[in-house]
Amino acid sequence: MNIPAKRSQICTALKKQKVNFALLQETHFRSGHVPCMSKSTFNQWFHAPSCSGSSRGVSIAIHKNTPMVISSTFSDRDGRFIFIKGSIGTRTITLGSIYAPNVGQVDWLCRTLSTFQEFAEGIIILGGDINVALDPLIDTSGGTSSLSYGALRRIRTGLASTGLVDSWRTLNPSVKDFTFYSGVHKSYQRLDYLFVPPNLLSTCQNTSIGSILLSDHAPVFLDLQFSFLPKPQYMWRLDGTILSHPDNVKDIRKCLLEYFSTNESGEVQLSTVWEAHKAVVRDHLISLCSHLRKQRESKIP
Repeated sequence: MNIPAKRSQICTALKKQKVNFALLQETHFRSGHVPCMSKSTFNQWFHAPSCSGSSRGVSIAIHKNTPMVISSTFSDRDGRFIFIKGSIGTRTITLGSIYAPNVGQVDWLCRTLSTFQEFAEGIIILGGDINVALDPLIDTSGGTSSLSYGALRRIRTGLASTGLVDSWRTLNPSVKDFTFYSGVHKSYQRLDYLFVPPNLLSTCQNTSIGSILLSDHAPVFLDLQFSFLPKPQYMWRLDGTILSHPDNVKDIRKCLLEYFSTNESGEVQLSTVWEAHKAVVRDHLISLCSHLRKQRESKIP
């Protein structure tokens, strides 16, 4: 994410998926070289850049329509984790983004989970790349792990003591899907997780693993329906470029002619007919813009 074009692509992808909270890893920001990103669709950013290089880094981004007031943050100097805590109205929310090392991850995860447990309050969501397939039989294509079952048991015990469950696996108990492909080992693995308390799963509408497009990992999505989150208010604006195409102008003119020929009967005051036509043509333009956008997207390889 230290490349402007990459940052723009990621923010566009998050916006398209209607993401409220984004937990990001391997941002590659170095300490003292974190760009200002508050003017994007996500106006609240919290970073833990690496002090020892640009190979790590984790961040949390909050959508501008999510009115979360942050009360405290906690992160490490190695760019491995960042925790934030705040409130939306009267509800407290704690978010954590973690990126475990690929060596010694068991001890690191146990320490980090303990730290997170002390920090966390209210609604809790912890996510990231833990560099471990928790159940090798179904979380790897080869069915094996470099870690012993005793080490994997320690991680699961640490998660249980923190009161967290693997949301995707809990809701997809027998499905095989992966978030990472190792070219070295020629294998697929599920290394990226979203952990939540079990009682939060009752608010879950959907959970899914996306495609590997913008990085070497696939994103994991969790759709939680919180009644206390305000519904976003969107103001539609006309894309003026559609008026530069004769076919679009002809289509709009046809809509207007049909409307006025149908409603200028004398039974309704002309002032009412005029005011009502604005809503009709607006709906027609929204439909036209949506149709043209879908056409453009279908042509993108």
